[in-house]
Amino acid sequence: MIALYPGAFKPPHRGHFEVVKGLLKGNHGGHIYTKDSASDAGAKALAGQSGKVEDIKKVIVFAGGGERNGITKGESMAIWKIYAKYLPGIEVRDGEKNPMFAAKDYAAANEGEQFYAITGLRDESDFKDLKRITTFKNVNNVQGLAIPSAEGAGVRATDLRAAALSGNLDELRDFFPKELNREELLSILKMLKDNIIAEVMNQKMEDLFEAMFESEEEIPEKEQKEIPEYTKYIASVLEYMLDQKMKITPLPEVKTLKDESNAADFFGKTAYYDPNKQEVVLYVEGRHPKDIVRSFVHEMVHHMQNLEGRLGQIGTSNTNEDDHLLEIEKEAYLTGNITFRKWEDNYKNKNKKVMAEGKYDSIVTYLTNKSIEAIKNALKKKLHHYKEGHFGDINQESSLVSMKKTLAGLYPILIMSIPEDVDKQFQKETDLSFDYDLKVMFAKGIDKILRDGGAYKGGFGDNDDWEEPKIELEFAVDPYNFPRDFEEISGQIADVLRHEIEHLTQAGGNERGKDFKGGAFDGKFGTEEEMKFRTLIQQGIIANGVEYLTLPSEIDANIQGLYLTAKKQKRPFVDVVDQYLYAYTEQFDEDGNPYLTKKDVEDVKKVWALRLPSLGIKQKL
Repeated sequence: MIALYPGAFKPPHRGHFEVVKGLLKGNHGGHIYTKDSASDAGAKALAGQSGKVEDIKKVIVFAGGGERNGITKGESMAIWKIYAKYLPGIEVRDGEKNPMFAAKDYAAANEGEQFYAITGLRDESDFKDLKRITTFKNVNNVQGLAIPSAEGAGVRATDLRAAALSGNLDELRDFFPKELNREELLSILKMLKDNIIAEVMNQKMEDLFEAMFESEEEIPEKEQKEIPEYTKYIASVLEYMLDQKMKITPLPEVKTLKDESNAADFFGKTAYYDPNKQEVVLYVEGRHPKDIVRSFVHEMVHHMQNLEGRLGQIGTSNTNEDDHLLEIEKEAYLTGNITFRKWEDNYKNKNKKVMAEGKYDSIVTYLTNKSIEAIKNALKKKLHHYKEGHFGDINQESSLVSMKKTLAGLYPILIMSIPEDVDKQFQKETDLSFDYDLKVMFAKGIDKILRDGGAYKGGFGDNDDWEEPKIELEFAVDPYNFPRDFEEISGQIADVLRHEIEHLTQAGGNERGKDFKGGAFDGKFGTEEEMKFRTLIQQGIIANGVEYLTLPSEIDANIQGLYLTAKKQKRPFVDVVDQYLYAYTEQFDEDGNPYLTKKDVEDVKKVWALRLPSLGIKQKL
């Protein structure tokens, strides 16, 4: 029997090591389970009641993609390979974007073998993780195996990160297997420390540059917070150099000088590096931003030389007088120019990446049809029906709030698990995994369709506990308007579904490595900063208008949902967008102000239009 052990493993720690060791030794205390027996098997495993499990001859670890705690998939796999010396019978494989899907595909490709899919349990709250087995529904040679958490499973990634940054080997030792020797621990420490520094720098890039850049000139107070455009490219260069494992940390100080006389001098300075202060000075007056960044990269090579102790004592700037200086400068020009060119090509190619159009249309159509069936059934059974006037005057904000609260507390009329409850065809086409809940209330006399939706990204948590991604849709409709409204609600369900599926692919368990270069939050989806921003909108601190509709994650989700609607209804895309956005001009806040003005709508459309080519949508707004 072979055990499949998928996870994020960022990084793999002592708890993960002990799981594999227990599986290979046969003292794991696990229980075989199916979807229907999951909770019972989990309870027995936690109670120490060993089940009948076949001997496991091999454990295949699938290390997931993405980056967490500054650790990439490459570092995760490298650490597992260090562990392999002490775990005869382990195989480490690339878990690609989603390690659950990678494990499923491996089992499907090896039909002659039998597999256990491993899920670790700390307590009853982890029983939800046993749902992972539904990923293998259409793979007949896989059974679930629930095992109690091994020694060291309580390791917290935040504590591990702090220990790695401290460089204290004694503190770090507790996080990793006791079998490792000093050299192996030091190797892991160096790996973690370099990458965690990179993560900290990338997360705080804006703050870093505010602190990193100084100026020798007097700047008016009103302009002090403005950062020159070229600094964002310098930030990208630094990120690229770190990705390429170039030794540039600790980072130097950077100063910019605006010197008109130097700019007018043909032989004036462009930049220099001071090794004693670990300082890069850039002359920026009258220069093209690209030239400034190229100079910066050149000086960063000198910074690397200094950190490696290779600059030495140089008493001249004349390369004809010092052979050592000549060699140092040759390296800076060659390495600097090649690095700059490779960064430039990488940067431009990232921004040209185009996403496939229509990839998720089939699953949206499938779920929309299932949703309409559920609504018809609920209408017949008079499920969630409310008498006319039950919520008062529907045109009052208080009535809408009351309806929303009631709707949120209702039991869904449709609950599905993707891919468990979906045809194998769609499972293969979409390669998505999420739960889908549809709630609908039937309020007589409201004479409109009210809708809301939400996506919960899910995925592996800090301790490799799995949370299933989820989409929730909520609709309030008027039963008097059926069957007339079936076509309209079908279109709206499809729109919201496609919108929320886009959110699922931006971050979490279904993340697809998308980006939005040049957008807010550095174009990254699902970040802590973006979540805080959304909370401020929900609390009314930031207006729910243009700023919300131009969030990178919302731009993509809105465009994809509305574009699918336009295709289904065979209407011009611009008309569907106008209908959606101009509706906000007729909705008012508590102070009587519209959520969007007509100018706001046109401003939003201009921003959305710039994104269409990157999404592969050949339309105009």
